[in-house]
Amino acid sequence: MLLRSGPQLRQGTFNNNPLKTTRLIEEIEKIARRAGEIVKAHYSQGVAHEFKSARQVTTSADKESEQLLKEGLLKIYACGFYGEEEGGTISRNGDHWVVDPLDGTENMNGYPPLLAVSIGLLRDRKPVLGVIYDPIHETLYSAQEGTQVRVNGEVTSVCPQADPAKAIVALDFSSRMDTRPQTLQQLARVLERARAVKIFGAPALSLAEVAAGRLDLFFRPSTKLSDMVAGICMVRESGGKAVDYGGRDWTINSNGVIAGSSEMVEAYLPCFR
Repeated sequence: MLLRSGPQLRQGTFNNNPLKTTRLIEEIEKIARRAGEIVKAHYSQGVAHEFKSARQVTTSADKESEQLLKEGLLKIYACGFYGEEEGGTISRNGDHWVVDPLDGTENMNGYPPLLAVSIGLLRDRKPVLGVIYDPIHETLYSAQEGTQVRVNGEVTSVCPQADPAKAIVALDFSSRMDTRPQTLQQLARVLERARAVKIFGAPALSLAEVAAGRLDLFFRPSTKLSDMVAGICMVRESGGKAVDYGGRDWTINSNGVIAGSSEMVEAYLPCFR
């Protein structure tokens, strides 16, 4: 990711008119579903992968989905664009689409079938909108700053229970090998407290499930921007909290994320220090 200062990009109008806001979200959801159809078709047929780094793979589904997202999103709202496959430039001001065309690529040829299309919007480097679509289970999550989180149209929020011993915690390992010893140490401490621990292999989907109240906490080192923006917006708008391993509010420059209700984040934060 490139971060630079530059001229402010044109701001959107969707915070100024509720009707336009609703229509914009609906258009984004339609685009997410169309990208999800590409992902689901490739998943059903089987798809070959190629390595884009020593431990990261990509597929034709990733590339086709990202192309559809880029064309569709820039058509309804022209601003900056950053994609998992193509990358891009994030300036210090203005609006930027941030997308992961296929969250969970490693799950495409295996089990579990946990995959997602993630669409986020950054405004002045702050997550302000998120749409995440799970095409296998046909589950659509959406949120925007100042509104409630919805899952398939139904309003939801983070889980209200605050007992860390009853928590279901999810994590995701980074492909960076230098982070794994630390993650294993953190996991050992989490296991001493949590009721159960799950690994989805799809960070955006894990964050969406925290926002939906079905996971109590999620943590991951070395966060990738395309995995985080939509889900972070959802967690915050559902009444939750997203911080780095030092307990500071998550930003696009953060290393590591802990997301959940304020009570859960505070209860588990010592595991990461």
